[in-house]
Amino acid sequence: MELKRWIVLLAVVLLLGAGCRLGGESGTPTPTAGVTPTRPVATPTVAATAPASPVPQTPNPSSTPPPGSILVQPPDAFLVAQSGEQKASFGAFYWVHETGYAAEVTSRGFEIQSQPLAVQAGETVQVELRGGPAPEKVALEVFPEEGNKDRIAPQEGAMVAFIPRTGPAASAELAGSDGRYSWVTDVLPGNYFVRLRVEWPEPARNPVPGRKPMAEYSFYMTVQ
Repeated sequence: MELKRWIVLLAVVLLLGAGCRLGGESGTPTPTAGVTPTRPVATPTVAATAPASPVPQTPNPSSTPPPGSILVQPPDAFLVAQSGEQKASFGAFYWVHETGYAAEVTSRGFEIQSQPLAVQAGETVQVELRGGPAPEKVALEVFPEEGNKDRIAPQEGAMVAFIPRTGPAASAELAGSDGRYSWVTDVLPGNYFVRLRVEWPEPARNPVPGRKPMAEYSFYMTVQ
């Protein structure tokens, strides 16, 4: 019994010593704050392409962008007659800004201006592109109002837009310079939509092989 007692005491002493030694070596660990690596943000050379829409939300962005932003859109177009002028509605376009940023909008129709521009039959009108580089090609097609406008969606209250569906009543490739192009209104009296298509040379920055900047515009006129 005495031997067994000494063995137990010796075991307790050894255990206590080991515990003290382990405690001195480990201590209380100092917590370290975790750091999540930040993923670098890529600087785009091409702006995100605008989503396609069935017709509408025709792109007519403000001519005065917020400070620090870049307005990526073709130059505005105007139809100028003796009675006044009308600013075009934008349709589909693909445009590359001088900085290299690009934007693309798809649309099968155009927003209709609130009032048609009055034009005399046989009058020579001017199509003006205000700003931007000189285009390579300027062409137009003239569609009668009847049969070429419809709601952009089946829902009640959807916007009525110019949606080309018939053949054009007239078409022409326009000649001119310095952003001004002439056209003789060789159509019968009535209300018409004019679809203008403009193509520009390949941009110096961020060119895409096989693609050139282009834009479609529309006007609304009444020939008297």
